[in-house]
Amino acid sequence: MKSLLSVFFLCLISFYGKSQSLEVWGSAGAKYKLNKKIQFSGSFSSRFRNLKAKTVFPQLTVKYKIVKWVNVSLDYRYVAKRENNGNYIGANRINMNAKFNYNVDRFSLGFRARYQMSSGKGSSNSYNSDFDKALRFKPSLSYDIKKSIFTPTMSLECFYNPGAGVLGQRIDKMRYTIGTDLELDGPHSIGIFARIDQKIYDSNPVKFIIGLNYDLSINKIINSNKKQGDL
Repeated sequence: MKSLLSVFFLCLISFYGKSQSLEVWGSAGAKYKLNKKIQFSGSFSSRFRNLKAKTVFPQLTVKYKIVKWVNVSLDYRYVAKRENNGNYIGANRINMNAKFNYNVDRFSLGFRARYQMSSGKGSSNSYNSDFDKALRFKPSLSYDIKKSIFTPTMSLECFYNPGAGVLGQRIDKMRYTIGTDLELDGPHSIGIFARIDQKIYDSNPVKFIIGLNYDLSINKIINSNKKQGDL
């Protein structure tokens, strides 16, 4: 695992040297498990470039576990994106997801397939993966380090434009990510990551991204309050 992380870090450094911009992404959210099968969650995300909010979006999700290693989910988000002239454009977006997980010892193999569709798009006629239809495929690998709060993760995601036009039916963008989840006590969880976002058909193709995600488990808060009430 250490050798894989070393190789990936070298790749990140190489891409960072070629990147045209740096962005900082952050999100905060909460989740609630209704039962063993159904979970609801909500979050708010911001993406900053040059100390200005480039993209912001709230998101609501409902997830259903089919079996232990397969779940499906539906996301709704309103995406507001800042253009170069300073104006924000927005769109309602729906994501339909299917996620597969397989555990081997302390390794976890994952694969997420997503189909996204949107009610609006930017002012440009060019394809925009934030606002247009896309098929996205994301394999991932994580490792739960024994007696540690860290669970390193790496993933690769490709964006496929399914449109029939001149720009369609091709892979438009790739994302390469490395990060870690922090297993904290109580209802809180944190994830940090570094990411390369590479547009294949663009004059400024590469972005370097650092991110922080925070998540709150409502179920753990409720269970903790119940235990305190029983004392």
